Amino acid sequence: MKIGIYTNKSKDVGGIWSAKLHSLLSRNGIDYVDIPDGNYSALHPVGDIFTQKVDLIIVLGGDGTILGLTTYVAKNAIPVIGINAGKLGFLTEFETFEMETAVSLIKENKLKTDKRILLMLEVNNETVYALNDCVFQRFYDENATGSLIASLSVTLNGILVDQITGDGVIVSTPTGSTAYSLSSGGPILVPGIESFCITPISAHSLHHRPIVYDSKSECDIRVEESGGSVGLFCDGKLVKKLAKHDSVKIRKAPQPIIFLRKKDSNFYKRLLMKLNSGRG
Repeated sequence: MKIGIYTNKSKDVGGIWSAKLHSLLSRNGIDYVDIPDGNYSALHPVGDIFTQKVDLIIVLGGDGTILGLTTYVAKNAIPVIGINAGKLGFLTEFETFEMETAVSLIKENKLKTDKRILLMLEVNNETVYALNDCVFQRFYDENATGSLIASLSVTLNGILVDQITGDGVIVSTPTGSTAYSLSSGGPILVPGIESFCITPISAHSLHHRPIVYDSKSECDIRVEESGGSVGLFCDGKLVKKLAKHDSVKIRKAPQPIIFLRKKDSNFYKRLLMKLNSGRG
């Protein structure tokens, strides 16, 4: 087995935690390689500069660090273990003080798999992936004239669901339902459910409400003539500035992302702990 290690150096100041992880892996006879540092995203995946084959990736950082690796690990079917050196750490499984336990469980093959579905977007002949969400949000442009409000039409399988005017729309996975969507009034979707959620952002009508839909459906979101500029963000990163009449096709990605977790890992316990008190 060869493990890839990706460290968010802004979280691991001085390299203290990465040095400890290197030492633990070496002592347990586990081969590893460090993944080069980079501001990875849907448009700038790891695979552009890292070509070594690894069987598992340990991410030393926070949720944002994991999100940056989504495209690479999904396309290559590489499981991920997150060690939280950040703040909330909702996607991570271990805290830094549990690092020795994590390495031991890896060596003994005593971790269970947790598969999470992804969004796959087609926009202007490009394909991008998102683990948490894709967000269509009004985009300030100092050179733009006219409305600063986003006007978007949402269809499912070719049927108009809603026309939303406001700050924008979030399409979230179950994983992302506890992030921006939740803050905007969306529901929590339990991991493992095959559904996505459409959540309006500060809509200019009281009738707009979140809609949970089957992940087998095809969602199209179109920028309407009556609105202003719209930015498309995937997992918090700007992917594209959309013009009027631009349309984005959103589907379930053919491959999930696989996390490795403790045998007794419990989503509801993590939910209560992380959302109520931050770090565990």
